Amino acid sequence: MADAAALYALIGAVGGAVVGAGGAVLGPLLLHGRQAAERREAALRQEERERVQQRREEDLLQRQRQFELEVAERDRQAAAERETAAETRARQSATTERLLRMRATTRGWQLLLEDTYYELRRGRTVDPEEFSGAWRAARAEVNDAFDEGLHDGLWFAHSQPAQMLIRNSSILRALEPKDHGVDVTRLGTALSYTTHVLTECVEAGPPLADDLAERARSALAQLEEAREALGAFIVGRLGALGVAIERTSDNPDPRS
Repeated sequence: MADAAALYALIGAVGGAVVGAGGAVLGPLLLHGRQAAERREAALRQEERERVQQRREEDLLQRQRQFELEVAERDRQAAAERETAAETRARQSATTERLLRMRATTRGWQLLLEDTYYELRRGRTVDPEEFSGAWRAARAEVNDAFDEGLHDGLWFAHSQPAQMLIRNSSILRALEPKDHGVDVTRLGTALSYTTHVLTECVEAGPPLADDLAERARSALAQLEEAREALGAFIVGRLGALGVAIERTSDNPDPRS
């Protein structure tokens, strides 16, 4: 019995030693395994955070680039709109200047003829050479204005009146009807005829014969009507351009 008890004690001691030794070995191994697993999990979590941060940065960079592209496009469109607006204003300004010049130069010629008529009616002599030089200078001003005015729709039904108002080099272009324009044949005829009649009056000198005076008065009235048609066209064209202009009568005060 004593031997059996000793044997059992020995076996227990050996078993305890084995278990203790196994625990001493396995414990650190298990701990190291858990620590390694934790490190892997931490590394994975860090990698995931880095990927998320990278995606955020890339998304932010993409949005920034998109914003810059949109700003650049808006700037480009704004610049194009400003350029278009400037070109439109320049065209409108040039058109307005041409239209007003036509109005002013034909009025200047008309006033010369009217003033000459009233001078003769007052019994004052008009020098034929001075009158000839004056109306030719007035015609030259009208020539310049109407050559430019062909861009704005002026045209002539016949070449003879056109020759009075524009240069010969512009005749063919002047005879092309314009859908948006105005036929100024009547004005050309009226200026030509009235100048011819007033030349007769100047050469005849005062006092004017009644029939000659009546011809001159009638010619001036027809000229005024022809200019009114041009004036209406000019006002309409300016209105289409957004330019307001007050219509005032060009008629001088009645003179005897």
